[in-house]
Amino acid sequence: MKKTLLALAVLGAFAGAASAQTAVTIYGSFDGGVRHVTDVDAAGDSITKMNSNGTYNSNRIGFKGVEDLGGGLNAHFVLESGFNNGTGTLDTPAGTTGTLFNRSAYVGLGGAFGSVDLGRQYSVNFKTIGAYDPFAYKYTAIIPLAAQGGLTRLNNDIQYTGTFGPVTARAEYALGEVAGNTSGLSTTAIGVGYATGPFSVGGAYTQRKNNLATVAPANYQDQKNWTVGGAFRTAAFSVAVGYADDKQDTGLASPADQLRIKDAWVGGSFNLSPAAALTAGYYETKASAANADGKRKLVIVGGTYALSKRTNFYADIDNAKFSGFAIGLPVTGLSPLLGSPAGQDRQTGVSVGINHLF
Repeated sequence: MKKTLLALAVLGAFAGAASAQTAVTIYGSFDGGVRHVTDVDAAGDSITKMNSNGTYNSNRIGFKGVEDLGGGLNAHFVLESGFNNGTGTLDTPAGTTGTLFNRSAYVGLGGAFGSVDLGRQYSVNFKTIGAYDPFAYKYTAIIPLAAQGGLTRLNNDIQYTGTFGPVTARAEYALGEVAGNTSGLSTTAIGVGYATGPFSVGGAYTQRKNNLATVAPANYQDQKNWTVGGAFRTAAFSVAVGYADDKQDTGLASPADQLRIKDAWVGGSFNLSPAAALTAGYYETKASAANADGKRKLVIVGGTYALSKRTNFYADIDNAKFSGFAIGLPVTGLSPLLGSPAGQDRQTGVSVGINHLF
């Protein structure tokens, strides 16, 4: 904890010293919510708890800066860390224990050509799906899309983004850093989006080499993921639809390691008033491993009421139904939200809370 405080203090000192040349902004989201979920164990018991990383919006604090280099060129950076409001500790999801800036840590150059960024950042896959998620990556502990394919963020990532009229193009290459195997553990992706008026469509393709970190030729693996989506948005309402397919071909002897997950979703939002909005979505996740199948069907309805531009109340009710090996078996390597570890074939949840942006 002392190291964390020292790191933040040093960062603040540098931010102050650079303020004359670079615009540095501190930003974040603070979400406090309470959630009640039924059928959380084999006995069918319920639980009421606080999702301390945020129920509606993930808790975070970040630092971002931009420097005008002249000639339309700029240098910029983002450092972002997640935290738990229930305990005050840093958020440490799987694989990020001890990582101060576990959400983002990248620097880049931008201009008329677009932007090139280097570091830990959201993947092309994540950005593409987010544009067509009816809930725009809210309720990430409930809705499976943020974790689709395990491609939320990538380390050692070199990413390009450029917008030219109605077209946005993205490409990335994340270094695997495996000695003697240049492509081992690397990730390559491309994405494109087109938007005109209220309509938008987009898609992305990602390929990750040797995702299981077994670099021997006999154990070589590819993960292939593609997604497409579309949306229609007006000031009064919006509709979005999407599909994603993730295949992990391990090449290993055990057929249980051959994994595939498919996500399909549709939903929309309607503004009841300038302050109130209602959003509904249907998300279906189907997974296959060896000769078994599992499925999760989620229906969620949520509402928000804005107290200001930065603060809102929220509430949701959701129901998930499980079938096949999704009952009692969270599938490692696929969406961690697919399985019902309690052994129940359905769960119902209700959430209420407040979210403040700063």
